[in-house]
Parts: sequence; C-alpha cells; structure tokens
Amino acid sequence: MNTSTTALSFQYWEGWPSITQTSDMISSPTSQLSRRNGAKNHHLPMGGNSIAFVKTKESRKWCLESTIVFGDGAVQWCSVEFTNVQNKRTIYLYPPSGVYTKQSSSSSATISSSSSLPNTIYLTCPTPTLQQQSPPKKTRHNEQLFRENKNIQFLIRHPATVLLLLLNLGLAFHYWNHRINPSVVCKQYSKIVDQHEWWRGITGATAHFEPLHIGFNMMSLHTLGKELEGQYFGSINFLLYNVALVVMTTVVMMGMVYGRIWWYQRQNNNNNSSSGSYDSKIVQLRETSSVGYSGVLFAWMVISTLERKEPTCPIPFLNDVCFSTYSVRQFKFNVAPVVSLFVAQFIMPRVSFMGHLAGIICGFGLHWGWPPIELGSPNVLIGGVFLVGNLVWRRGVVPVVPLTPPDENDHDDDNQLLSLLLESGQDGIDGILMSMPSSSADVENGNSSLALGSTTADPFARSREKKKEREMAEMRRKHKTVESIRNLIGLVTLLSFLFFDWMSSIVLSQCLLLAYFIFGTRSSFIVWACTQAKVENDMIMPEKQRCGMIWRGYVMSCVLAVVVDGMSMAGWILMQTFISSEKTKLLFGLVPTLLFMLLRIAINLLGLVIASKILHDLGQVSYISGGIFVRVFSRVLAWSKAIGDGVFLSQRPLWTAFEGRGIRLGGGELLARISRSRSS
Repeated sequence: MNTSTTALSFQYWEGWPSITQTSDMISSPTSQLSRRNGAKNHHLPMGGNSIAFVKTKESRKWCLESTIVFGDGAVQWCSVEFTNVQNKRTIYLYPPSGVYTKQSSSSSATISSSSSLPNTIYLTCPTPTLQQQSPPKKTRHNEQLFRENKNIQFLIRHPATVLLLLLNLGLAFHYWNHRINPSVVCKQYSKIVDQHEWWRGITGATAHFEPLHIGFNMMSLHTLGKELEGQYFGSINFLLYNVALVVMTTVVMMGMVYGRIWWYQRQNNNNNSSSGSYDSKIVQLRETSSVGYSGVLFAWMVISTLERKEPTCPIPFLNDVCFSTYSVRQFKFNVAPVVSLFVAQFIMPRVSFMGHLAGIICGFGLHWGWPPIELGSPNVLIGGVFLVGNLVWRRGVVPVVPLTPPDENDHDDDNQLLSLLLESGQDGIDGILMSMPSSSADVENGNSSLALGSTTADPFARSREKKKEREMAEMRRKHKTVESIRNLIGLVTLLSFLFFDWMSSIVLSQCLLLAYFIFGTRSSFIVWACTQAKVENDMIMPEKQRCGMIWRGYVMSCVLAVVVDGMSMAGWILMQTFISSEKTKLLFGLVPTLLFMLLRIAINLLGLVIASKILHDLGQVSYISGGIFVRVFSRVLAWSKAIGDGVFLSQRPLWTAFEGRGIRLGGGELLARISRSRSS
C-alpha cells in the first residue's frame, strides 16, 4: 500500500526490527496505548495511521485514520461507499484503490490542527478488493462442518492467552500432584531481598494452590485476554507484556514492602522508649508470602478500564455506582480499579493488598507509555533487573573483594600475590598478569619472571616451584580465553548498532550480555587469584557467591536472547517484503543480516559455555540439591559444561608423580646382583 506522505528522518540508515517492532508494524493502532507506544510515522509529531473497514447500517466504506496527538483527535480520509454489495458472504480483502476524501470532524482542535493536511489522498492497493464465497450445499453434514466453533476460533485468534492459561493450569496441577509447599515458590521479602532468591518473582506469580483462587484468576485472564490481545496489542506483544508485568509487579511490590519496613524502623529509632512496638510488624512484612497471577490481572484490568468508552461499575450488585475515565493531556485516569481493590480486600481479607496495588500502579504506568515494549521485552527486562539487583542492591560497586591486605612485613609469596591484587583493583589484576609466565616454554625452563622462591638444590622445593608456575600459567591461560570471548562479544555488540535499530531489544539485550561478561570476567579472576594465593575459603566465599550470581544471570539472559533473536529472524523471513517497504534505508539486506545474527548467536553461546564451566568450577551448580535455576537450565548447563571442559582443558597436568632427580631409598646391592645375573 502506497501513500503520498512527507517524511522527515533524522537517521542516516535504518536497522532491521526486533520481533516486537515487527508486530507493531503489522498491528493497527486502534487505541491511545498502541498509538503512543508504536508510533511509526515521522510526518506526525506523535501518533500513527490505521486503516479499517467501517460498517454501519447506512454504509460500508474503508477509512484511513491519522491520529493527531497534539489536538487529541483524529482525521479520517474515507473511500466511496460500497452500495452494490449486498451479499453477506462477501469478504473485503483490501481497501479499494482511488481517491480518499477527508471527513469533517466536530472537534475544533482537530480541525485547526488538520487544516494543513490535504483534503484528498490517493491510495494504491492490491486487487481484487472483494471476494465472493460460493454458498455451500445445503446438506445436514455441510451445515455441521461450516458451523463456527467458538472454542476453536478462540484458540486460533488468542494464542498468547491460551498459552498463559495452560501455563498456570499446568503449574497448578504440578504443584498439587507433587504436594509442593507454597513456601517453596511464593513471593516473600526475606527470601527475595535478603537471600537473593529473585526467581521467586516469577514462580510466585504463576503459582496457585486453591481451586477457587485459580478458578477466579483464569476466568479473569480469559476475559481480559480475549478483549486486549486481539484488539489492542497483538499476540506477540501481549505475551511479552505479560512476562514484563510479572517482573514489574514483583519489583514494585518489594519496593513498597521495603518502604514500609524503612518507615517502621525509623519510628523505632525516634521512639526509643517503645523501641519494640514495630518489631512484630517488621517481622510480619518480611515473612508474609503471596502467590497468584492476580497482580498482573489488576494491571490488565486498569488498561481495559482506561480503554473503555463507557463508565465502569466496579461494585457487584451496585450498577448505579459507576466511574468515568478522565484525561489530563495524554494521560487517562479512572478510580474504578482502586475501588475494585478495596472491594476485593473487604470480601476476601486474605488477598495481598500490596500485590494488587502493585498491579494497579504497573497498569497505569503501562498505559501511560512506560516501559516501552523494547525495554519490557523479557530478554532486556529480566536480565536488566537481575544485573542491577546483583551489582547495586547486593554488593554495591563492582568489584568488591571481601578481603583485607596482608601485613607488609609478611614476605610469603602467596601473600605478596594477594597484596598485589588488593592494592588497586584492575591495576592489581594487570600486575598479576604481567608477573605471570609469558609462555609454557618459560614454565618448562624455569625462566618465569614471578619470583616465587629462590633457586635451591632441593629437588622437592624445585618441584613445588614448578607446580606453582604451572598453576599460574593455567590461570593466565583461562583468563586469556575469557578475555578473548569477551572481546568477541564486544565486537558483535558494536556491529549490532549497524544492523539493527539502536533502541530495539536486539541491541539492548546484546549490551546486557556484554555487561554481564565484563563483570563476570573481573569477578572470576579475583576468585582465581585469591584461590591461588591460598586465601581461606570463608574469606572468598562471598565473592564466589557473587561471581556465581553474575554468571547465572548471563546464562539466563543468553537463553532469553537466543529465543527472542530466533523469533526476530523468523519475522524477517516471513515479512521481508513488508519490512523492506516500511524501512527504505536499510544498510544491509536480509541475507547478510541473517548471517550476522547466526554469528552473534554462536558467539553468545560460546560465552554460555564459558559461564557454565566457571559455575561448575566454583561449585555453584548442584544437580542434587539445586534450586529452580538448575531445574530449568539443567540440560543447558550439562551440555555447555561438556564443551567447556574441552575449552578449559589443561595442556599439562598440574601435578606429577615424580619430577627432578631420583633418589635411591635402599636395596641397592640386591638390585645390582639381580641385574648382573640377568646380564650373564
């Protein structure tokens, strides 16, 4: 479809879109939400175009609607009316080609803002426009075949809603069948924040343990999904936004709990005489558990309410108590979801007030345009929250070594190595690398520049020195391997800015993987160096745990990135012609982009192999007592470890049974006699 429009572009080139951007391109912006988040037309300040078939009792016609956000209205150009089509079995394939005339609008703001727009436009569309279906033979068998099955149509038209229903129902059956205690998977502040079990944000939202609980939630999900998926979002974006809302509601809920705990602690500090008055409330907030999908459903209820034109009546059996939606500039607000929250709390006191309130807050934020769909994509949002929580919330500045430098008067070689590490962070790491053996030949010849001990004639001392040199060389080789892969990931990250849109989830997820690998590399080398320096295990255990958290985040983010990248590639192949017509300034064609994407996936998977190998070496993976992370990624971890053993395989063993000049311990005369008797 070609339209005569004037476009103003501020980019020298355009990149291939992500799967969410492709979904926005083929979805009609029929609501304020989709127009704000998916505006693609540069000739409008903020808005979008949609074309739809308008059918009334008086007429049938196609209309092109352009949204003028600054006028809070829309301008329509409509085709001529279809007056000669009376058959109900007529299918309207495409809008007709020809002249479309601008329709008058009752809004003065819209008229003033659209005065500069043309009165007529010409559209060129594919033909034929109409298609007549031949009526089936009137037999009883054919009538049953052609009878529309509403359940099958729901499965076809709302696949994301069906998938979410099956997921929640399947998990509920799994928990019931295995008699899993709710405390194992629930959302709990002490578990999520204090013990860093962040996966509970996902398992808690999809867990149900009572028939009434899952029954009400799934009926609400069916109703809201049927309304929102097909009309406002599309299946792909609706599914991805559900995942985003699971994470967002958990973050907001934990933030509200943290705020209440902070306030109670402040009250305790101000009232010293009754310092224990709020302790029980603080403990209750930390230990309160919640499960269920209702937080996400409250967010969707907010969006459904704001998109509804008629007033909303949230109180059962009181149909006269209704609330209308009010607009302030581009932001809409309706008090009905808040009233529903208090009604639900009154009817069922056990429901989580803060969990539902978090859903309402996220629902308003999503309708007001935050987060954008690219930031809300699972491969960006989940990994980003995990990284920020691990680096900022848990440990602070990276890297933080939970150790203290040794005494300056201590001349032990291992303590000197540790002191060099702790003196200046990254400079200490570079100093260790400079002091390591430069090659395996130096190790064999004993020419290492690291003064690990004075030369001695004692063969056992020389054996210990050479063993230590080989250990240092092995650590240097592992660090070089990890740094090489880090540089490859950095290279494909830079190239991604040439192939894809800069703010797309494809680029953002790759930047996230690079950040994980940079921090993981530094933390891993700190652990290796401290282990080499014979630091006590209790002292380096916090850094080991933190290093494991970083690499776990990389594994999770890499798997999500590969899945979303594969979906984007499928979208490019299926919609190549459409994308090329929408983005006329693509720097690379489809084939080079696909080849680069395959190369990027291969490099990211190589980083996954390294991450899995490091996790196993640090003892952060237990297949017997492992948590949800090991259960979900067990096959990925096992396969990648098998490959990682080959990548990190030592060239020489770090311990040899005999080295140096041998010493006879006894029995020399007897051995000499046996030797002479055999020679004779």
